[in-house]
Amino acid sequence: MAKSAGYDDRLDVDTNLSGRDVLGVLRRSLAYIKPAWRLFALKFVLMIVSFVPIVVAPLALKILSDHVLLQNPLAEATIAFPPFFQPFVDATVHLSPNGLLIATVALLLALLLLFGAGSGAAQPTTAFLAQGEDTATQSENMISAGWSMAGGVWGLADLLCNIRLVQRVTNGLRTRLFGRLTRLPMTVLDDQRIGDGIYRTMYDAPSIQGVCFDLTLMPVISLLGAAASVYVVNYSFGDKVPELVWLAMAILPLTLLFTVPLAGTARRTSQASRGAGSATTNRIEENMANVAAVQSHNADVREREAFGKASRESYRRFRHVVVVNIGIDLLSGLALLSVGVWAFLLVTDRIVAGDLLPGDFLLASGLFFAVAGASVTLGRLWVDFQGNAAGVRRVFFYLDLPTEDAAPLATRTAPKQVDSVAFEGVGLTYPDGREALRDVSFRAAAGELIAIAGPTGAGKTSMAYMIPGFLAPSVGRVLIGGVDTRDWPLDDLRDAASYVFQEHLLLSGTVHDNLRLGRPNASREEVQRAARLSGAHEFIAALPQGYETVLGRAGEALSVGEKQRLSIARGLLRDTPVLILDEPTAAVDPETEQALVAALTGQAPEDAGIRRTHRIVFVIAHRLSTIARADRILFMRDGCIVEQGSHAELMARDGGEYRNFVDLQGGARSTS
Repeated sequence: MAKSAGYDDRLDVDTNLSGRDVLGVLRRSLAYIKPAWRLFALKFVLMIVSFVPIVVAPLALKILSDHVLLQNPLAEATIAFPPFFQPFVDATVHLSPNGLLIATVALLLALLLLFGAGSGAAQPTTAFLAQGEDTATQSENMISAGWSMAGGVWGLADLLCNIRLVQRVTNGLRTRLFGRLTRLPMTVLDDQRIGDGIYRTMYDAPSIQGVCFDLTLMPVISLLGAAASVYVVNYSFGDKVPELVWLAMAILPLTLLFTVPLAGTARRTSQASRGAGSATTNRIEENMANVAAVQSHNADVREREAFGKASRESYRRFRHVVVVNIGIDLLSGLALLSVGVWAFLLVTDRIVAGDLLPGDFLLASGLFFAVAGASVTLGRLWVDFQGNAAGVRRVFFYLDLPTEDAAPLATRTAPKQVDSVAFEGVGLTYPDGREALRDVSFRAAAGELIAIAGPTGAGKTSMAYMIPGFLAPSVGRVLIGGVDTRDWPLDDLRDAASYVFQEHLLLSGTVHDNLRLGRPNASREEVQRAARLSGAHEFIAALPQGYETVLGRAGEALSVGEKQRLSIARGLLRDTPVLILDEPTAAVDPETEQALVAALTGQAPEDAGIRRTHRIVFVIAHRLSTIARADRILFMRDGCIVEQGSHAELMARDGGEYRNFVDLQGGARSTS
């Protein structure tokens, strides 16, 4: 699937990955192992030692079969025991069948205690949670899942190490992605679905473990395990059944021959499955965030059907992933079956001819299937990697997007004093080609209250967004304290300018937590002072737990006016040198409006908490009563400041833009 636009994505629409792209994903992913390199090295050692029972247990079973049950003398064994097992043979060669039974069983019990009853690919130790048949739950499951080739004490240690390693690496990528999402420019955020960001953080980021470990640890471990098994086959059967050695060596290339050609198909189906999963997450997020609108328009049935369609598409795409995996397993199985039947006939013929004993069949089968298991693992690694690479690519896409930190870190310096805000020939063109601002110039000094007025679409909010760096000019400069905002450290810029949005953005915590969002160390007295100033203290005090009342989802239990007052109080509490209020009085009563404007203009009591002399306040005005009391009005139309001055000055201009606008609005009515 070349394009994911059908899955709601407006940014990441080209999802094709070439083989070179996949290798690039692998190279970048390996950097995330470095912080956890000690755990990585420990996991490697634990996995290496886990091969001990794979090569030792078949040898012990041969002794039980041929030299205990059939009582053939151990000294007259039909095969040569490998050097690492020879000390056990030398120590038991003179024992009676009963003594040999006790010694061999003791060896197997020791292996059982240390490595468990099952080892290798057949019965690994796993710690997987319940999961569904979709990419999301299976990806999320991989974070807290564990896997070990061994059981017993060794397998438990390997399992715990695996879980810790996977969680640390995944958390590193998740945290970096979340930080990047919070730093994306507004123009990017406007085109990104929230559900897609959630999906990439929660369900795509865990794919990093498959990329990091499946193509680092597993190839090395599998090759070493296969080499050890082939070594034992050659050492023990090379003289008697040389064809068996060649068959064991042929398993790996034969498996790769059947699986590698399906890598591209696996990559495309995984990419499509993740895109469909993101679309489903988008549906959930958007409907729950706007449930009131859905219910008020009686659209719940229609939205439920739309969600069901998206969910069915997600499952359908995952079924494609399952079908591809079944095809890979089937082809691998056919390849192994053909080689396995050939090896079975070779060994049984030698047993019938008397060249080998029945126990040799157990030994040969165990070693052969150990090689086969390692070969299948290697054969699937590149194919499985495609699905993980598709997920990690989706994460890297957002990590590669430009953030708000445009200037090199070494060149950024915050001024010691913020005494002015200036726009110099500022223009703004959005990525879609829309021109929002043209040649905007003005200067505001500390202590001024600047009202920004104009008709809808005049560019008021776009201009205000540039002050705290939400948007960057396409041309011209925005200077705060004489320094271009693009040269400020972003954290310092946001500490210098507070923006109170027109939309009431509240969190689900307590009133106190919401008010102290931008200033967590504010005292209770400071919090209440800001609340009084915004007219919020009275209704907060009337809440069941006052300032400790939990607001719930986006504060929906509050009225629009109450939420607006809380937002204003939060902005005032930060006490930053620059304060931008986007239509702050749109949903408050006239009395609250008068108190707020009085505070902003320095006419409030001395203990109100507003220090007008050091603050620059911008108000995107909704009411004429607010605008008229500003020190200066910037009147905008079509992205330009067409007039500026006080209310009296602008109203004195016959035929002026501002005066005509006020007259059209009925004088005392709103101007926006």
